[in-house]
Amino acid sequence: MCGSLSRRKGCTVKPKRRYRRSTRGYSRSGYGGDLLSRSGTRRQRLAAHRRARRRRLTFVILLAGALASATVFAAVFALERSRGAPEAAPATATAGDRNVIMVGKDDAGNLSQVLVVVGGAGGGYSIYTIPGRTLADTPGHGFQRLDRVIQLGGQQLLDQTVANLLRVPLRFHVYFDYNAVQIMAEQAGSIDFKAAGALASADGSVSLAAGDNPTGPDKAMSYLKNSVNDPQVGSQVQALFYQGLRGALSARPESDRRNFARQVYQRIQSDMSAEDFVDLFAGITDPGAAAGVWPLPVRAAGGGQDWYFEPVPDELAALISGSPLNAGYTLEIRNGGVDPAVAGAVTARLAPLRFRLAPASDQSNVGYDTTQIRCGSDAIDQGNQVRNLLGKGNVIKDESMSNKQITVIIGKDLSLQDLQGQQ
Repeated sequence: MCGSLSRRKGCTVKPKRRYRRSTRGYSRSGYGGDLLSRSGTRRQRLAAHRRARRRRLTFVILLAGALASATVFAAVFALERSRGAPEAAPATATAGDRNVIMVGKDDAGNLSQVLVVVGGAGGGYSIYTIPGRTLADTPGHGFQRLDRVIQLGGQQLLDQTVANLLRVPLRFHVYFDYNAVQIMAEQAGSIDFKAAGALASADGSVSLAAGDNPTGPDKAMSYLKNSVNDPQVGSQVQALFYQGLRGALSARPESDRRNFARQVYQRIQSDMSAEDFVDLFAGITDPGAAAGVWPLPVRAAGGGQDWYFEPVPDELAALISGSPLNAGYTLEIRNGGVDPAVAGAVTARLAPLRFRLAPASDQSNVGYDTTQIRCGSDAIDQGNQVRNLLGKGNVIKDESMSNKQITVIIGKDLSLQDLQGQQ
């Protein structure tokens, strides 16, 4: 038995295992690696993993934001297009960009007249006067008077109805009242109602002789106001008023006309900018411009308080297809020994061709069997337009006439019944 630490014979003492301390920890041979080193490597891996996750999350957020922005942009773009917003500004303005509907209101705020300014493709302007009582096919409502159309569907429905009637798109709007027109009349000083023939209203409030009828601002305004409810000559008086107004303002220098247009702009309501309105006003009143004012071809129908004007189809078609350039030609109508009423019917029939009308001549003592359409050297095409609309007559080139002069000598082949039957 071994009872002490000393060696004895026959006893074997097993030495105790010694562990060597090390500042590096346990030997890598026993545990596959240094725990401190393994712990540091793991922390690095976890940190790297967290950084990678943050990068992926950031990328996903940015991608989602970009996709959301693109979706919103596409939705807004589609909405704006559905509202009619242009995809890009046109490089140059088109004739349709100068088409303006002008709505005139009476003292009670009701629609009394409509003017439509149409820019010609070759330059110039056509200005159509349309009485408020004009009957027109109205989308969704059948045939309605224009003064009721605006009550049924507002400006949008009125736009559609008038655009369909004239077959032209409408771009801008102007609202004006009699006060604005009064200011223009006073600026003009005198308005000349140049009538092709004698005109008298049913109630006697308007009486115009054939030819020039220079009229002061107040009286001219009374003619305009009374024309609204006059089935006899109301539509013609409205056109003559604006023809005379344009003629008077055209005599003013351009600087004056532009300054005056800025004053008028303050008296109206419009979606046009002030600059656009001034340019339009200056263009219309330019004395060298191919511009004119023409009444919508209408005739009175119905009775009582609900009477109305109905457009004359053939004359309306001629008016729409005509050119403002015809304003540079003068048309004279002579009665070749037939019923004097025929001359008035011929004048009305040819009005849509937009020629500048010379005062009607006295009845000729010479009887013509066939209507003659005598033309200056540059007016042959225009003479053919006259012949096509009348349906009869011989076109004759007359070198003794002014090159842009057309003279119609009415013969026995044209009767009042024929002209009224064409309507």
